[in-house]
Order: sequence, then structure tokens, then C-alpha cells
Amino acid sequence: MALVRTGEAFITAANHALLPHRLSAGGRQALAVLDGAGHPLSPTAIAERLLVTTASMTSLLDTLERRGLVTRSPDPDDRRKLLVTLTADGQQAVDAFLPEIVALQTATMAGLTEAEREQFRRTLAIIRENIDTLDPAAVAAAAPPRGTPRRI
Repeated sequence: MALVRTGEAFITAANHALLPHRLSAGGRQALAVLDGAGHPLSPTAIAERLLVTTASMTSLLDTLERRGLVTRSPDPDDRRKLLVTLTADGQQAVDAFLPEIVALQTATMAGLTEAEREQFRRTLAIIRENIDTLDPAAVAAAAPPRGTPRRI
């Protein structure tokens, strides 16, 4: 739970700091995914990378497109599919908020030595691998029942 609470605290701080950009966390993440890919992506590919449903992605892309930050166009290889591309304004938005996120991450980790930061990255990678390979429903179903609650 400490990891979850720490992550939530960071996200809350980042959302507050990045308010001037007028982008939701999901909007920033979608734009960053497109920027990182370096080429147009399908809405499904973006949704998979953000771990959201395609319906949520459609709504998010509608908003980003209305704001002129992305465009959707037919995939030249399969006209039934769409590709999402960053616009110049979208790239400008990423170029504005991404350095701020990196600065926040750097400041958050400032109290750790380089060796501690590297160990933390390795630990997070192991946790992520565990998440990717486990069956959450099976783990939850196998959990032993809670004992008798303590009276205080």
C-alpha cells in the first residue's frame, strides 16, 4: 500500500503543478505516448499502453482532437482503422509539460543516492514484471479469509 500511496501522492502533486497546461493526466499521457512512439499510433495501441479501455480512449482522443492537439486519419494500410498523430500544437504541449514532469521526478528522488535510485528502478521493474505475469483474480480468490477483527 505504501507504493500505491506514494504514487498517488506524486500524481496529485504533478497534477497540481501541471494545471497551467489545462490537460488531464490521461491527456498528458496520451500525448507523451505519441511523442515517444515517434510515429502515428492506432487508438487501440495508445489505449493498451495507457491501460485504459478503447471507449475511454475514444473520449480522450475526441477531447484532444477538439483542442487541436491530435488528428485522426485513416490508416493507409487498412482504411477501416485510424491512426492518431500529434499536431504541431500537440508537440508544443508535450515540449512544455514533459520537462516539468522530469523536474518533478528528479526533485522527488533527490534524497536518494545514485545507487539507491538504481536499486529503486530495479525493484520497480521486478514489481512490474510480477504484475504483468500474475492473474489478479486468481490471487484474490486464493487469499485466506481475514481472522477475527481485533477490538480496540
